[in-house]
Amino acid sequence: MELLNEKLVVKEIDMISTKINNKWIKVKNKIFSKVSRIFAISIGNKIEVTLDINTEIYPIHDQDKLDFRIMEVNPNQKNEPNNHKNWIDFFDRKLIELFEYVMYGTIFHCGIENKKFFFYGSFGGLLLKIFGNSDQIAYKDLKVDSKIL
Repeated sequence: MELLNEKLVVKEIDMISTKINNKWIKVKNKIFSKVSRIFAISIGNKIEVTLDINTEIYPIHDQDKLDFRIMEVNPNQKNEPNNHKNWIDFFDRKLIELFEYVMYGTIFHCGIENKKFFFYGSFGGLLLKIFGNSDQIAYKDLKVDSKIL
């Protein structure tokens, strides 16, 4: 089931917020050289996304436009991708081949704050945060430990 389908624009890459005046500064000494944290906003400014991306296999730049989807893995499927040699074989290959970069992960926190919905996901250590209008996200079906693509 599709939870989110948005067009995003990358606004910041490898920036962190400081405690002083809430300014954003560029990270100078990254711990993981192949991973970047991006901040992106949907074209309609209804969704904010913070996402860790392996930029060695998927290079990304400021102002790039992304077709961004979150899909919940069918909870009725009993097999876990871990039991397969290639996790892609667990899913509909036609769906995955539509995209250049696909990750499989788990929602570990979700809720509503100031009438806006948020959720956090982990993709084997690469993190995702989505924050935005609850009418944009099919949040009623989200639960902690839900598997997502």
